[in-house]
Amino acid sequence: MSVSTTTTPLLEVRDLTLRHNGRDGQTTIVHNVSFTLGRGEVLGIIGESGAGKSTIGNAIIGLMGKSFEQSSGTIRLDGVALESLGDRERRALRGRTIASIFQDHTSSLDPLMTVGAQLGETISAINPGLPRSEIRGRAIELLERVGIADPAGRHDSYSHQLSGGQRQRVVIAIALAGAPSIIVADEPTSALDATVQKQILDILRDLVDATGLSLILITHDMGVVAAIADKVLVMKDGEMVEQDATSAVLQDPKEPYTLRLLAAVPRLRLSPPADQGRPEETAPILLVENLSRSFGGGSFRSLLGKPSAEFALKAISLRVPRGSVLGIVGESGSGKTTIGRILAGLETADTGQVTLDGKLCDISRNGRGGLLGHVQMIFQDPSLSLNPRMTVAETLHECLRYTARQDGRRTPEEITAMTDRMGLARTLLSRYPHQLSGGQKQRVCIARALLARPALIVADEPTSALDVSVQAEIVSLLKQTVTDSGLSMVFISHDLAIVQDLCDAVCIMKDGRMEDFGPSDFIFGRSENAYTRRLIDARPKIFTH
Repeated sequence: MSVSTTTTPLLEVRDLTLRHNGRDGQTTIVHNVSFTLGRGEVLGIIGESGAGKSTIGNAIIGLMGKSFEQSSGTIRLDGVALESLGDRERRALRGRTIASIFQDHTSSLDPLMTVGAQLGETISAINPGLPRSEIRGRAIELLERVGIADPAGRHDSYSHQLSGGQRQRVVIAIALAGAPSIIVADEPTSALDATVQKQILDILRDLVDATGLSLILITHDMGVVAAIADKVLVMKDGEMVEQDATSAVLQDPKEPYTLRLLAAVPRLRLSPPADQGRPEETAPILLVENLSRSFGGGSFRSLLGKPSAEFALKAISLRVPRGSVLGIVGESGSGKTTIGRILAGLETADTGQVTLDGKLCDISRNGRGGLLGHVQMIFQDPSLSLNPRMTVAETLHECLRYTARQDGRRTPEEITAMTDRMGLARTLLSRYPHQLSGGQKQRVCIARALLARPALIVADEPTSALDVSVQAEIVSLLKQTVTDSGLSMVFISHDLAIVQDLCDAVCIMKDGRMEDFGPSDFIFGRSENAYTRRLIDARPKIFTH
């Protein structure tokens, strides 16, 4: 990695303090933060939710909002104090000198516009009067630069026709359209699986090295910082904790908080203990046989006039012993979430059968009997999983009322017992979701799932939206719950270390098919499957031992 050697930094932040003006008064969000960014340099800003890292990024871009104010300090870009500029001058900087890449590539793109139209809109805004043919040529050139296959063809595609990785590449291309000096990237890879994440990080690093672009990378992922950043700023509760070269912070941290963050990062064991023999077979709680699911069959036709279909699942068979956890791993589009949604009764299957707790379930398009209510799902984003108009108590009581109709009388004391078990203070029962942290909201979702007394829980990326320390707490909670209650679970994730830590067996998915299957330690330590090894090699690496 290159580190800028210029004596005058491109960006200089000195003693920055940012405040939020709310109904309850003024709150300091960022306090007395200072750092510099050289040309061709990557700065990683890392910390948990609420650390103030995104607020710093918004202050640099000029997108803080009216309720925020810069109460002291200065932000200098190429020697110019940004706070001294008017709104029109700040707007003129955005896109040309300072660009941004946001976390959610889906909401960053207009679903009603083609990729080329969105790129062209940015190019023409920065270069008014440019001929349409030249705008198209520049757009295709940008798509090619960020690694889009068939850029001329994808120019006329809509965002829903692209994969997650392709959409994030388009967002990067839009950010590059004005040839900016600095890009502020806020969690640009957190929703992507390991192989796509590596591709996006490689693209960003190559752009920095080839063009002299400077990059501020805001993230909670230590592996992302290790892969691309030249130096790191660690934030906690709006204040700087530690700042140094990336290797120094990750290999020899000076502050206890940084040590705690590093200790919370799950590590993949590539040298598992010696094989102790075949485990004793137990009766399965879940048996899946020859499960297939296609999308688009009969709804559109190929060029030859024959019905066309895209297969999400092709003849999948799984077995989950009672009291065990099965991990399902794979890239975006591999079919892992489709399996989870079929098991939860939220999707139907074309062929195959599912036996749950000894009972054959109807998974056809005519019904989903035997699954709804008996399988509970924990989703990736706890904020979207909870009704914002219901308190925690109301959410959990609703679950009790539903299951009482199915299984008989339930008591309110079960709620307080469950919240105690989840490590949730009883005072939180009167709060609404927006008054909870991400970890607290996910604990509520787990409590709701367990209160339903399911035969099986499907957890679909339940930790990927959480900070590393909160992630460790939730994984520890799930492990303890499995041990204490004999819970059976299907755990879907792209974090290999978490899967190895939590799961008894692992299914590796690729393009709707089962690519590899076996005990967790065997899969990650001894499997010779080429695709499995590729997934393992693609993960961001923090530790040297």
